Amino acid sequence: MGRHTIAEEGLAGAAPSQREPREGVRSLRAPEVTSTVHAGALRHMASVLEGAGLDPRPLLVEAGVGEIELVDPDQRVAMARYVALWRIAAPRFPRGSLGLAFGAVFELDHGNLLTYMTAHAATLGDAVLQADRYRHLIHEMLLPTLDLEGGDARLRRVLHPSIGRIGAMAESIAATWVKSFSIYIGEDYRPREVWFQHAAPRDLRPYDEAFRCPVRFEMPETRMIVDREELERPLRLANPRLRAYLEEQARSQIESLPHDHGLAARVRRLLVEELRGGAPSQDHIARRLALSPRTLQRRLKDEGVVFNDLLDEQRRALCDRYLQDRSLSIQEIAFLLGYTERSSFYRAFRRWTGRTPQELRKSDGDEVGRDP
Repeated sequence: MGRHTIAEEGLAGAAPSQREPREGVRSLRAPEVTSTVHAGALRHMASVLEGAGLDPRPLLVEAGVGEIELVDPDQRVAMARYVALWRIAAPRFPRGSLGLAFGAVFELDHGNLLTYMTAHAATLGDAVLQADRYRHLIHEMLLPTLDLEGGDARLRRVLHPSIGRIGAMAESIAATWVKSFSIYIGEDYRPREVWFQHAAPRDLRPYDEAFRCPVRFEMPETRMIVDREELERPLRLANPRLRAYLEEQARSQIESLPHDHGLAARVRRLLVEELRGGAPSQDHIARRLALSPRTLQRRLKDEGVVFNDLLDEQRRALCDRYLQDRSLSIQEIAFLLGYTERSSFYRAFRRWTGRTPQELRKSDGDEVGRDP
């Protein structure tokens, strides 16, 4: 499963003095306007504020959100405005945590194409994989990456530093994960552990009630840990034909989204070029971008990502595409993804999906007869 733009520090064509701040000077600006979020998230926020007796209109105006951005069901809004709305609204929310309230009232009819598509997946694990694959329909920062290791399944999201400190926003992400899981399986869902990057609030009782598991603060990422076997739980609305139709619509919408011009996007494109026959190092990609490795690392961090996560993300995305090509053997796919040893590819694939490549192809109706 992939991982994942907040602000790039400058423009590709700018002078060096404009592009590169001095070492040790870090930009913590909010996401640039080319990074967008589905307007449904703002409409849901407005509904939560109204439910608490708070008029959302002046807050939306203060955040720079226009009326049409709330009315048009297909509208996308600059991520910077969404973040600004959280900064403005969270301290004024009159009933505890705005983030917990945001997640608690989530329902399918508040959702969008991605929500409906994941709700009709076969299992909880399939729903998470779908959400990760098409997270750009909402925004990559708001949906989880899935890591599988041993008996654990970790839904994780490393938030940009300027956003990770907005506790309510991080809390809304985890609370929405829990509520959506509950809707999908038809009963209250309880994770094993939840992490947040921000400091603990004074009153922890609302968190105990919302998550009913240990909640840890000042951690390196937003994370929800569940038992791996939980991912096999069937969804009450599972419908393969409807899910397939919605997935076609999702692919079409992804293709129509604005192109991402951030540094992370440039790194992703270079990784696709360089992957065949070996994994490109961070130093190599930095040289391709005419940056020092340290500067590349710092600027990616400012966009909320790390190099190894981008590499893993691109491998996973390309793997999905290559597996659909029945003319490619598993060994050839491993080579195209930069794995020099087939065993390394198998370990990565199991971490992404919990299965082998052959098992996945077989479940899709392929006999995998030519795979060595």
